[in-house]
Amino acid sequence: MPTAGVKLYSTSPSGLTIFNLDLSVYANIPYPPLPDGYVYFDVLYITESTFDTDPLSIELMMLTQSPSFGSGTRIFRDDGTILLDELGYGFSGTGGYDDVNAKPPLFADENGVAHLVLSTYPTTPPTSSKLLQLPGQVPCMDCATGSGVGIQPGGTVMDQGSLTIFPNPTSELLTVDVLLPVGVHAGRLLVHDAVGKLVANLSVQGSGQLEVSVTGRASGIYTCVLIADGERRQAEQFVVER
Repeated sequence: MPTAGVKLYSTSPSGLTIFNLDLSVYANIPYPPLPDGYVYFDVLYITESTFDTDPLSIELMMLTQSPSFGSGTRIFRDDGTILLDELGYGFSGTGGYDDVNAKPPLFADENGVAHLVLSTYPTTPPTSSKLLQLPGQVPCMDCATGSGVGIQPGGTVMDQGSLTIFPNPTSELLTVDVLLPVGVHAGRLLVHDAVGKLVANLSVQGSGQLEVSVTGRASGIYTCVLIADGERRQAEQFVVER
């Protein structure tokens, strides 16, 4: 959740509660009712600007289960508005039987356009897959596991900090999603060119998005480096194309 920072969450049969790190409640999100026999099975993503372009709303992508135990997907806003209802198509990107199904469930193409992959899972192949274009941006640090920004298993990424950059390649503007380590509130974002020359040094004030202009930069490979609490936390490469 880039604009809100790192959060915690818990689930109940009726909804999801998001907490600040001091355990005060940030938001309560009730689940919209499902058809008879269907249940919400798991939280896949919690984002603010992936499934719509409104950064003031929170969107949940939920795994559902049918009466026959088939997987499905529902995406809805915190106000209950349902954005996507595919109760016969479940979470993809876990190997799969075909090229589409083997894609990460959320990914950006070479133009930075976000996509979502959903698939059916019969007991024997072939599967049926859907590739959906999304209006927003991919927020994930690891979109193959179903973990959205600020919600990571095991706490490792939250402890170390993380960078996500897009679009890649770029020609004018690079957007960098920064997740600072837990307890760290400021840092630096360094950009080096292919020979190691420092070409940008930006202040990071809390987790969130930074925009880096590459207008006028030569074509080639560049590296973003996150510095937090005096340590190098993560580095990610991107390409400038002219």
